[in-house]
Amino acid sequence: MKKFVVIVSSIFEFVFYTFFMVLIGSIPINNQALKLVVHFLGLIVVALLFYYLIRFIFNKIEMKAKKYIYYMTISNVILGAIVPVFLIIIIPNETLTTLAFLTIVSTIYYGILINIMICLFNYFLSNRMKKLG
Repeated sequence: MKKFVVIVSSIFEFVFYTFFMVLIGSIPINNQALKLVVHFLGLIVVALLFYYLIRFIFNKIEMKAKKYIYYMTISNVILGAIVPVFLIIIIPNETLTTLAFLTIVSTIYYGILINIMICLFNYFLSNRMKKLG
């Protein structure tokens, strides 16, 4: 059951961070430096939002959030990088190939950065809570 929850949460994380980052990327800003700053601040905000949301969900279903957040981030990157390659090999379709490449690019561009930030938030914020409590 725990593996199923981790895999489902990593799939939902992929869908939601792709959606949020496309929304942030579609904000019309003419200055390139400001657009880059807004983009990276959006990455940090989305990662922090996901960290607290995932931690809340894992704590509600009585899973150790500190441990399973790392599993979720790793499975997110693995699913986002390997599953599209298998789909390209199994079903050689032009539209599916395009969708698979977009999935791989989204995983590399957004997924790795957001998952690294989620892991950093998990490490620093959960250790801080231990020291304070």
